[in-house]
Amino acid sequence: MKTSLVCGLVLLLSGMGLASEPVVLGDYVEARTCDVWTGPCFANGEINLRGDSAILGWSVRKGTWDGVDLKGLSIVAVVDAEGTLTTGAEGKVRTAVYLDERASEDQGRALISMAAALAEKYVKSVVKIERAKISFHREDEQVELKVGELGEVKVKTAAFSGHCDSICGNEKSFYPALSKLAHPECAKAIENSYSGLTLGKRWSDPNKRSAMLGTFAL
Repeated sequence: MKTSLVCGLVLLLSGMGLASEPVVLGDYVEARTCDVWTGPCFANGEINLRGDSAILGWSVRKGTWDGVDLKGLSIVAVVDAEGTLTTGAEGKVRTAVYLDERASEDQGRALISMAAALAEKYVKSVVKIERAKISFHREDEQVELKVGELGEVKVKTAAFSGHCDSICGNEKSFYPALSKLAHPECAKAIENSYSGLTLGKRWSDPNKRSAMLGTFAL
């Protein structure tokens, strides 16, 4: 009887998705055009004035999605909204997607499906999808993301430096991440730039407390 109950519980948990391991694992970085690690007074004063654009990058360490092996491949989404992202002022969102140039057709479709599962709202109204060389390297809080030979999209992060990066002493992670993450953390964006043509705007917003990073698992 006891053995039957244990087996039944294992089957139940497996069916609920609690006993099985993730099928795909990887690293993530985002950089916005506003501080994400900040005091509430600063953030509230910026709503609908800043933070309407962001870069989202995913790099797969290992695993499959939709039955397709994605190990070592990356996908990047550049997002532009009517107002500050993840607030009531966000409004309509438009997205430009960059697929790893090494991905096959099946891998490209799987990468888009994976990104949509992680950030459905921001991989929804896609204006354009294009292939590009994507370089993604992460070591702790240091992430370097580059899209295209000339760096059409660039994000470079670093850990915060104590007193230098604190303004009011009341800083916290004010906004949620734009993607589902395990243990998201904030970081400094040494570089945060987009020089593409698809979204009708460009930006370079370096040396801000505007990055978030972490790992994803599905």
